[in-house]
Amino acid sequence: MEGVSVVPAARILVIEDNGSDVFLLERALKKQDFPFELIHLPNGGEALAFIRRQGAYAQAAIPNLIVMDLNLSKYTGEDILREIRAAEHLAGVPVCAWSSSQSRRDQSRLTGLGVARFITKPAGLDQFMEIGKGIKDLLAAFPRER
Repeated sequence: MEGVSVVPAARILVIEDNGSDVFLLERALKKQDFPFELIHLPNGGEALAFIRRQGAYAQAAIPNLIVMDLNLSKYTGEDILREIRAAEHLAGVPVCAWSSSQSRRDQSRLTGLGVARFITKPAGLDQFMEIGKGIKDLLAAFPRER
């Protein structure tokens, strides 16, 4: 098997309460033809447990990228982002925030909190499929060492 390199799958953590958006994101990523593993957390409480390494997440692998919705029930994306940035084991993990909001104020506030990219959730399927390329490019910009 000389000359064959095995590329490890990119671990992508998705914090999103809308199952349809997760399904579409997974389809968009599959169209990009690169190995990935999608870890879905359906709400802010699960996300905080993951970030704090509590319970079932005590030994969870560190993701290569975190994609998070800004509008979760009970917690804001900003709350979750502050927790991510405070977690030493997640230092250097890029965060991609996505939302149906197109607010420039939201975007600049999140950029100040260290969001690598802000994606506005598109209404159309074709535009949604374009998100996969953006995420693939973002992963390429942050080399994996884990």
